[in-house]
Amino acid sequence: MNLIVVLDDRNGMLFNHRRQSRDRVLTDRILEISGGKLTVDSYTAELFDKTSADLQICANPLLTAKQGDWCFLETLSPAPVVQKIEKLVVYRWNRIYPSDLKFDLDLSVMKQISTTDFAGFSHEKITEEVYLP
Repeated sequence: MNLIVVLDDRNGMLFNHRRQSRDRVLTDRILEISGGKLTVDSYTAELFDKTSADLQICANPLLTAKQGDWCFLETLSPAPVVQKIEKLVVYRWNRIYPSDLKFDLDLSVMKQISTTDFAGFSHEKITEEVYLP
């Protein structure tokens, strides 16, 4: 499974059970790298135009995603399925937001293969980090 997450500078994912922020340029980029095919939960599906994305919507995308699938995760901890991760793409807002759900994987044990900064719509700078196990 190829996993995509969006984090703030303290690895926050959610605040009060809501995404911290959204950005339409980032959403387009996620569709680009995934080829438009994503495994997501119903909350994350709201981000995407159903006519431009092939979404597999399920209660727990981490359990549903198979080898080679792209999974965009906002509401669950990836730790229980760390062994399934083939590639991890982290998008960072380069800001600190309040959060009550934190990303709980140790990135220092993974190999970072690239980092790219780009301008978003609502964020001046979004950083894309790509990791391999």
